Amino acid sequence: MSLWSKRKGWLHKGLALAASFALVIGTVGCGGKADNVSSGGPEEAKQEKSGTETAETSDNVNEDVSLDGVELTIWAPIYWVGKTMTYDDNEVWQKVQEDMGIKLTFIHPPAGEETEQFNLMIASDSLPDIICTGWGGDGLFIGGRDKYVEDGVIIPLDDLIDTYAPDYKAAIENVVVKEQQKDFYTDDGRITAFYGISPYEEWCYNGILIRQDWMEELGLARPYTMEQYEDVLTQFKEKKGAQSPLILPKSGIDGFSGVFMTAWGIGPGFYQENGTVKYGPIQPEFKEYLKLMNDWYEKGLIDKDFSTRDDDAMKRMMTTGVSGMIIHSPDTVGAWMEGVSPIMTGGYPVLEEGQRVNYRLTNYQVRPQFSYSITTACKNPEAAVKFLNYGYTKEGYMLYNYGIEGETYNLTGETITYNGIEYPKIEYTDKMLNNPDYPVLDAILTFKTHIGPFIRFEHEGNPALNMQNAEIRKALTDEADTGLNIPMTTLNAEEGKEYARIMNQIQTYQDTAVLQFIMGTKSLDEFDSYVEDMKKLEIETAVSYQQAALERYNNR
Repeated sequence: MSLWSKRKGWLHKGLALAASFALVIGTVGCGGKADNVSSGGPEEAKQEKSGTETAETSDNVNEDVSLDGVELTIWAPIYWVGKTMTYDDNEVWQKVQEDMGIKLTFIHPPAGEETEQFNLMIASDSLPDIICTGWGGDGLFIGGRDKYVEDGVIIPLDDLIDTYAPDYKAAIENVVVKEQQKDFYTDDGRITAFYGISPYEEWCYNGILIRQDWMEELGLARPYTMEQYEDVLTQFKEKKGAQSPLILPKSGIDGFSGVFMTAWGIGPGFYQENGTVKYGPIQPEFKEYLKLMNDWYEKGLIDKDFSTRDDDAMKRMMTTGVSGMIIHSPDTVGAWMEGVSPIMTGGYPVLEEGQRVNYRLTNYQVRPQFSYSITTACKNPEAAVKFLNYGYTKEGYMLYNYGIEGETYNLTGETITYNGIEYPKIEYTDKMLNNPDYPVLDAILTFKTHIGPFIRFEHEGNPALNMQNAEIRKALTDEADTGLNIPMTTLNAEEGKEYARIMNQIQTYQDTAVLQFIMGTKSLDEFDSYVEDMKKLEIETAVSYQQAALERYNNR
């Protein structure tokens, strides 16, 4: 039985219940005001899993709150991948307002000034009704959202969500796996934001990428061990004339997945072993990583100027044959290499054949980027909560993910299942995929939304996702474990202020020293001295803050 088939009365009173699954799905994106439609969303998953009928929550509890004529101001950094567009240019945001009868006024800070403008806004006497974090996610609220509740900036939402956002609450309880549900709560046990929710772990988007044409031409197998990687890079240099076979990240460390570095069982930054937090770049094993990178650098296998390369330079190097391997996003590099060569990924580097690394970039089911909190200035928080609940209803998440049915997508009649819950499967129209006026990256910004307060299907909902590159991302997800990763912890206000001061000086010193070690201008005989300097710069205090945050998280 499908996700939608049990729910009774999810249309407003006076409408007949659709008799077929197709007709029910066909109501997605159609007309009526949001306060007259109920969820048909994850609440039904609860019924599906439990096998029991529950009362209709949306119609019974919050129908007394009307959204007609409600006006809300939203401070929101602009999501961009192609052109920079305001949300007033986006058809979905306009459709939401039309269907709900609500008026949204967006305040967009200038690109690149989001953090500065956020701090100025918080310090002012003029708050919007709703704050969207943009890419900064929870990190924009330095010291944690509890601090901003206590400072009178945002409001706790628990009671309001129980009454006016039943679908959001149901999504947390049914779509999200049990061990990750605590990610939606602060250390003090509050819900303070509407987060995006993924029905699955979104695939890893960073790793080692290699020119596939060169691998095939040279008859090379997919590398796994350090020796195999060195052989591939050497052949790229000697047989393909690559002047800079491998492009390292600017800092000399891949900060996302720590590839190469993780072969020694350490993380690229803070990581944990059995509940004890450690910092990778001061561990003895880090010296072994630096020794290998220095050796490859001296052999000409690493780009001599990797520390100064921007994306434009890296693109030129990969497409013109200067380089053949890079640590980057498959989506980005795949787009670069169209018409030049397909790309592939190597295995996560290990010291010996058959080993498996225990750290990689991890996406959780909660998506803090572009999350929405309600401020103390909001005069109608009930309406704001009800508006934000829309993204967790069937109508809402179909609209946000895919655009308008019949215009940007059509239903296939098939479903896709995640964690025992079925969702409709769609196919995009030419308006989204082959629009002469809107390249696909611009179409994403115009005809759908990509990240925000809704159930987000990153795989199915991304029309720019090339399937070969998607397979790379899936491999990067499946082929490493995450036992060393620290979950989504939060530093408190006191820790956050000191942590920022400490890590600013740590990062400056570390970045310089790591480049010197790799490039050979600083001898690895000085590694112990480097570690002592890091301790003098209070790295151990920063570790203690991360340890305290992990313990609070575990006790949520």
